[in-house]
Amino acid sequence: MMTTEMQTMRAVRVWLGYALPELASGTGRERFYQQLGEVFIPATVQSMAPQGLQAYVPSVLPSSHHPKVPDEVALVFYPSRQCYQQASHATVAGRGYGALHSTVFSFQAQQGRPASHSDFPAPFNGQPEQTGPVQLFDSGGNWQQGEVFSEVWLRHGQSVAAFRREICDAMTILLARPLKELLGVFYYQDDNLCVVWSHWQRHGRVLQTNAIGELIWADSAVSVAVPHSPFAAYPGLSVGPGSSFNLQFSLSPVTNAGHPS
Repeated sequence: MMTTEMQTMRAVRVWLGYALPELASGTGRERFYQQLGEVFIPATVQSMAPQGLQAYVPSVLPSSHHPKVPDEVALVFYPSRQCYQQASHATVAGRGYGALHSTVFSFQAQQGRPASHSDFPAPFNGQPEQTGPVQLFDSGGNWQQGEVFSEVWLRHGQSVAAFRREICDAMTILLARPLKELLGVFYYQDDNLCVVWSHWQRHGRVLQTNAIGELIWADSAVSVAVPHSPFAAYPGLSVGPGSSFNLQFSLSPVTNAGHPS
């Protein structure tokens, strides 16, 4: 058994994005997909890979009538928290990329929908009361390689306490008896939602064979590359409901150093 205490905590931002109201439904939804594919997702790699970005796995969820279901979720890996802070806040490129978020995502809770948010994970503590992003375990490998599988569960019928307990029990079992070829698991949970990312050597699949609620979406990320330079002619990615990508790019020297030089 690999306990969380034996591991190195990864510097990964766990992101849940909620679209601006004008982009959340109707004809605005198509503009949301277009903005993500033509600008936002490629810009993440082009702006942040030279500053230490290690892996980036964004998934665009199908539209949901439940206000707690995000429009996009992502894992965003850096070599260290210091590198993330430096890249995001101490450089013009990082600040520009940060400002780009507000052209697509809402950072105010409204109409029952949460504000978009991200954070680093806490280690799994085995307690049902634990919420937010969690690192269950991770081999420390490159998440650009292998296969990344994402799944999104919604509380359905059970109480909040039962939902939390079922997630905690499932993760406790998985930590004690990891599945073959499973390299790592991160997840996010709150009172209504559980988003799980799993890293596999080859073929990914849904981890929770026993339902912990309503499974509203699950799929493997498709490996895609975007031009390194933002000045290259490039039409963008084709994004639609259920699109999930594992961006492929070369790691910069910053990644190996752990912080910008």
